Amino acid sequence: MAIVESDKVEIEIQEQTQDAGCKYMVLVSFEGPNKSKEIAKVLLTNNKPHIRQTIDNGNIVNEQNN
Repeated sequence: MAIVESDKVEIEIQEQTQDAGCKYMVLVSFEGPNKSKEIAKVLLTNNKPHIRQTIDNGNIVNEQNN
């Protein structure tokens, strides 16, 4: 697994048309060294993606409620 540090990170969840292979596409991208958009991962699923946001308090990681 690659660890990438970037100033800009984007996570896009796209609901696909009925003709697509899967119902959802999740695209994870980041800003590369030349300000270019780099795709880190493309994930396909038929189940609705779950968004989970946590916060690290130093010795414990808690769910963050928005």
